Amino acid sequence: MTGPSSTHEERTAASQRDSDLHQVRIAKIEQVNESFLPGQWLDVHVPGVRQAGGFTITSTPKDAQPRTDDPGYLELAIQKSPNNPPAAWLWRPEEEIRNSQVYVRVGGNFVWPPPGIDPASIKTIALVAGGVGINPLMSILTHLRQNPQKPERTISLIYGARAPQSHDLSKILFLDRLRDYNWMGQQTTPFVKLYLTRCSEEEAIDMGDRYSRPKEEVTNLHSIFAGRIDREALHSAVDHADEDEWGEQAVVYICGPRRMTDEFERTYLDMGMERGRVLTEKWW
Repeated sequence: MTGPSSTHEERTAASQRDSDLHQVRIAKIEQVNESFLPGQWLDVHVPGVRQAGGFTITSTPKDAQPRTDDPGYLELAIQKSPNNPPAAWLWRPEEEIRNSQVYVRVGGNFVWPPPGIDPASIKTIALVAGGVGINPLMSILTHLRQNPQKPERTISLIYGARAPQSHDLSKILFLDRLRDYNWMGQQTTPFVKLYLTRCSEEEAIDMGDRYSRPKEEVTNLHSIFAGRIDREALHSAVDHADEDEWGEQAVVYICGPRRMTDEFERTYLDMGMERGRVLTEKWW
């Protein structure tokens, strides 16, 4: 049994992993609020630290492919955490660790496409994130953006986050990127709904008004609500498909705190979704 004090390797011991460690070089570091599948994470072994750190890959397989003018890259979500030795090492000043050699290994079962399901048959995709649970979903969503599918798919992102004390929504992880993604010219444009906790409805409206682009500009952020993600929101993410066809057309990805993830998984199963079509990743 694992708990908050267990290591990444202990918590993920039963998860799928590559058999080999790969050496990589830290070439570029930017803060953001090998072959892999969208949604996976890396075991990262840094110099002088025995235990591996586990960090979500927020970039896509396409981003990692070398090109003539670009060697390719992996973007990782690494929260500043002095009590996590691998994370603390990676948060050292850039000049201290740039060009250092680290070893990485791909792992994780929370992936696109969903195991055992033909992606061409999927017409509705629901992504549900709580807090930093947005990290693996960014890789999945960006991959879908880079690889549009015909016929048209419906994609919904339900994102729950704590309202910033500053009331500046740009402080919410990846929200600027989600808002500004250019999906023009593609059949599939995602519906993005943001649920803000620890604020009133009036405050949520005010934050949304100050954050929104001018009306003539395209934005992917469709709605902002005050409060927790509820059953109605979860249902809205899949109601583009007929309930009779959920077993053949829809998939759901849920990532967030354990209690939230368990609750939302039960909700979708109670709605009649098949277990193999509701994928979850839980943060401790």
